[in-house]
Amino acid sequence: MSTTPIINRGSEWRIWDLHIHTPYSINQNYGNTDEGWEKFISALEHLPKEVKVIGITDYYFIDGYERVMRAKSEGRLQNIEKIFPILEFRIDTFGSGNENNLQKINLHVLFDLDEENLANEIQKVKNDFIGCIKLSKDHQTKTLTRDNLAEAGGTLQEGFSSIIPNTDEVFKIIKDASWVDKTFLFLGYKEWSNLQKNQQVKTLKEKLYRQVHAFLNSNALGIEKSQGWLDELQEKIGKKRLIHSLDIHDFDTLDTFEDDGQSGIKDPRNYHCQTWIKADPTFNGLKQIYYEPIERVSISPSIPQDKAGYQVIDSVSISHKEFHPQTLNLNENLNSIIGGRSTGKSLLLGAIAKRLDRHTDVKDNPEYEEFVNEVANSLKIIWKDGKEDDNREIEYFPQSHMYSLAKNSKKLDTLIEKIVRQDSVKNQIIEDYKAFSSSNNTEITDKINRLFQLLERLEKNISSLKERGDEGGIKDEVTKIESELGGIKSKIVITEPELEAYNKLKATVESLNKEIEFITKELIRINTLKNKSFINNEIEYELTALSDSNRTDIIKLFDELRHEYQGKWSTKIQDVVEGNEKLKSQKLEEISKIEKDEAYIKGVEALKNNTQFLELENKLKIQRNKLLEIEHIKKEISEQQTQFENLKKNVLELNKKYLEQIEDFKSNLTEEKDKLKIKAIAKTNFHGFKSILERSLNQQGYKNQGLVSRELKSNDDLFKLIEEIFNELLTGELTLKGGNKPQPLCQELLATNFFDIAYNIVYEKDDFGQMSEGKKAFVVLMLLLDFNKKDCPILIDQPEDDLDNRAIYKGLVKYLIDKKKERQIILVTHNPNIVVGADSELVIVANQHGKDTPNEKSVKFQYKAGSLENSQLKHPKEKIILYSQGIKEHVCEILEGGNDAFKQRELKYDLK
Repeated sequence: MSTTPIINRGSEWRIWDLHIHTPYSINQNYGNTDEGWEKFISALEHLPKEVKVIGITDYYFIDGYERVMRAKSEGRLQNIEKIFPILEFRIDTFGSGNENNLQKINLHVLFDLDEENLANEIQKVKNDFIGCIKLSKDHQTKTLTRDNLAEAGGTLQEGFSSIIPNTDEVFKIIKDASWVDKTFLFLGYKEWSNLQKNQQVKTLKEKLYRQVHAFLNSNALGIEKSQGWLDELQEKIGKKRLIHSLDIHDFDTLDTFEDDGQSGIKDPRNYHCQTWIKADPTFNGLKQIYYEPIERVSISPSIPQDKAGYQVIDSVSISHKEFHPQTLNLNENLNSIIGGRSTGKSLLLGAIAKRLDRHTDVKDNPEYEEFVNEVANSLKIIWKDGKEDDNREIEYFPQSHMYSLAKNSKKLDTLIEKIVRQDSVKNQIIEDYKAFSSSNNTEITDKINRLFQLLERLEKNISSLKERGDEGGIKDEVTKIESELGGIKSKIVITEPELEAYNKLKATVESLNKEIEFITKELIRINTLKNKSFINNEIEYELTALSDSNRTDIIKLFDELRHEYQGKWSTKIQDVVEGNEKLKSQKLEEISKIEKDEAYIKGVEALKNNTQFLELENKLKIQRNKLLEIEHIKKEISEQQTQFENLKKNVLELNKKYLEQIEDFKSNLTEEKDKLKIKAIAKTNFHGFKSILERSLNQQGYKNQGLVSRELKSNDDLFKLIEEIFNELLTGELTLKGGNKPQPLCQELLATNFFDIAYNIVYEKDDFGQMSEGKKAFVVLMLLLDFNKKDCPILIDQPEDDLDNRAIYKGLVKYLIDKKKERQIILVTHNPNIVVGADSELVIVANQHGKDTPNEKSVKFQYKAGSLENSQLKHPKEKIILYSQGIKEHVCEILEGGNDAFKQRELKYDLK
């Protein structure tokens, strides 16, 4: 049968089925015949491709395993990477679901045998393990053999059912130095669980729990609930993992052998082992479920933590002249690169980063950077989906990256904003604020322009008012002229009532003419408003984030409405114009009517030849017109002053809106995870404001010096100073440096947004500013890893350099364990707690050639990769340093404290 070469990626997820009985088993329904055996081997050969490790489990004896391994030695079973022998013992401890149904406790003993010396190893199990077990308490003179079971029970089946080996004796043999490190013990969960729960049996249950490494259960659906019951003993004793296997005794369950009559084997209907173990297919790999019972085991119908092909770097091939030519096959989860100083750890990581992102800065050293580029050009990177693609996204954190971010508040805020913007709603809030800030700037600038235009008109009106003369003097002059006119009435050939009626009509005509003059001026101003646009003509830049179709539709709608409402605006303005024209016509008609009045005509006729009266009357008209003009100017000044104050107040209100908007929405930008909280705040740029004052105000006088040097402790202080300077710029009371003018300075001070959306970080109730440097760096790393929603690989160079030991062990390790399930991580480290504590799936050992550390063919850089469970004692005759020992031994040798890290890990869930 063809087989694919095994590629070493360290600890990988495989299905391990550790409870398959053979046709040699005492209790089976295959049929112990040559035909039954051929069918059985064929069934194993057609197990689902994910099944890579199996346990050949027979009661008491190892014959079935021996025959299976003989088939493998003959070229069969190439689909299976590892086959373990497991002996199942029914031991003399009884449990019961009820009084009439006694159940024996099933102990499964898995053996670690040297397959290079398999015949001798099997014989040793037969002689030194099985041969040392007494048949039962009642048969102390006979050992456990098929013949002795049959003789004691009458038949083999009867003997199997009634003769039970002694529990303590079996465990005593297992604990012997010959076997204690070569066996792994499972207990049948169902029988153990059914033990009666009185105090005496509870003690027995706990004793059994302590003596085994894990539990077996055939019910995948109930395994989570059953694991919960097991975990009740975790605090008291230690965690033991419950794994799934079907306890296969027949072809009804092992239905992986039937030919579909066309092109292959039928898909199994009943076979389904759901135990995934993340480990090398070795005995050391199996032991990891004892050291890491949570992270190394998953009961699932599909492969756990499977990542998309475009999100995982599958392999890196190196062909540079100074490197051993090799391909490093990477793990989907955590890959750790270790080695001594200058062994090519960071070099390899930096070259991968450079190959995938040419803009990456690896180190501030041109010569080193050039060498990294050279190495990067020699790499061939293949992704899990089989594609060679150098343009896919990665995240690379070089040495001291977290520390530098923690020290640079601007860069840190940029990082946090990227995190916050990952949420589409929060991103829209920030975009809306940017749009508001821009439009608010435009509105304030426009209103300050109008404010200074208004100020200019106001100053002109005040000047014009002065030019008209003193209002009191004009009124006195009117009274004087009216008195003089009264003195010459006797000389006029017209009665007193007729003269009085004429004077009233004449005054009305004069007033109407003045009103017509004002209306004419108004009509000129109103007509200029017809083409005034009151709709934003530049909307396109606000729509850049929309899709093409939506942007096109909205621009079309906007243009339609703009033309529609611009037309309505012009029409409405024309209505106002026509109203004023009508009013003007009405006043002209009134004048025409008065001019036809007999009293008016008679007065004109009577006075036209009285030169003195006409002169006085003309003087009176001039003075009255002045009073009308003064009254009109005063009214206009009053209206302008009101408008000026309202506009100034509005500008100050708009200036405060920069801050008010942030205060209103900042709570909606909060991000929180576990003990880490990101809170949005409004950050005030006091320095930016002061720098404007320093370059704009002439500071030779005490007043300006006081404004520039005034201490700003709060936003209220800032707003008060802005208002004070604004008022004085409007009144022209401030002396400015050459080239500066009040209007542009007002716009700069009030239309500039001195407020940014910034972020405060709180971790374990400490504000970021109050943390130690190491804790700050760890918090930054949490931001980079824990709040990041990206799925691309993460490359980290020596994160521990920025962190204190407590942060490494309690924080970083935890986050790596969690994050590696979501994203591929490749990191360089010299800290054993990271490699071992985070249970790195693949360890890449880097070595630089030297006298005491030779590489193959004396090449400068070489790497070796494997899992933490890859263990091989140092071989004194092996010259190539990387080949001389296992990965575990390299970790212990290279990383100071490596031995302690392994011990700590192996005791983490161990029995107390």
